Amino acid sequence: MAAYPLPRFAITAGDPAGIGPEVSIKAIALTPPEKRRRLVLIADRPTLNAGLKAAKKKIRFAPFDAHKLPPKGCAAFYEMKTAFGKIALGKVAASAGRSAAEYIKTGVALSLAGKVSGIVTAPINKKALSLSGLPYPGHTEMLAALTGTQNYAMMLASPEMKVVVLSTHCSLKDAVKKVTAGAIAGKLALMNKSLKLKKPIGVCGLNPHASDGGRFGDEEEKIILPAIQKARKGGINAVGPLPADTAFAPRVRGKYGAFLAMYHDQGLVAIKSVSFGHCANITLGLPFVRTSVDHGTAFDIAGKGVADPSSMVYAIHTAFELAKT
Repeated sequence: MAAYPLPRFAITAGDPAGIGPEVSIKAIALTPPEKRRRLVLIADRPTLNAGLKAAKKKIRFAPFDAHKLPPKGCAAFYEMKTAFGKIALGKVAASAGRSAAEYIKTGVALSLAGKVSGIVTAPINKKALSLSGLPYPGHTEMLAALTGTQNYAMMLASPEMKVVVLSTHCSLKDAVKKVTAGAIAGKLALMNKSLKLKKPIGVCGLNPHASDGGRFGDEEEKIILPAIQKARKGGINAVGPLPADTAFAPRVRGKYGAFLAMYHDQGLVAIKSVSFGHCANITLGLPFVRTSVDHGTAFDIAGKGVADPSSMVYAIHTAFELAKT
């Protein structure tokens, strides 16, 4: 029997010591009933119960069935049997990192099997993930490895702008080394294929004022500009290098369909300053839809019932919108 017609999305509960389970359940409660039936929360039973307690929501969950939706008003629950010990809320722990990783692996497996359209991921703690023995610096890299994806990109998207970062989770020193013509060309090709933009891609410079004609570095002239010119010859509408300190200004950003930033904070500081809370993290290049929240595990408020679910609500909404295209 074929799996139930899509779209349907798995929500991975994130690090069980953080606010992921709480915001996931709050967001599920805020999802309209017909769409709620198309959501599948992946967690173990203790994490579900802790999330329900923190969220103070009486959401009904039915066991996940790939061939039919749960009853009206319910969400589905994919119960993991991989709780690795008692979780202390607000504490970094290898056991919590292992649980979070298992939720993600299960969501990927369901997506690759066609049982869901993709995943919406609650936040994980990168140190906990490392303590669990996994080598991935974050969700993006882990998802690429699990799916064998070579050309992928982290994009944050909001109604105000879309920003792709050339490198993701690494030191600034290493990020500079990753500014190569090949990397820029690969990201521009992926953006052009994935986003179907009507406006050009704005490519940021690396140095202050995009080096101001070579005064503050030569990466713009020797690396970034040649990559843009090559992309344009291949039919990609890319413009730059743009001075990053003005590229995201309200009167400027409207000229561009998306931006390619040269490193993590260059792009994400800009979009989070404007769009925090209604901004989705999207991984380009995967064989399924993946969206996520724009915040971390917030250990300081874990279990207190005060976590804001607005970013998770937006990530779920964005996943359904992406499924249309």
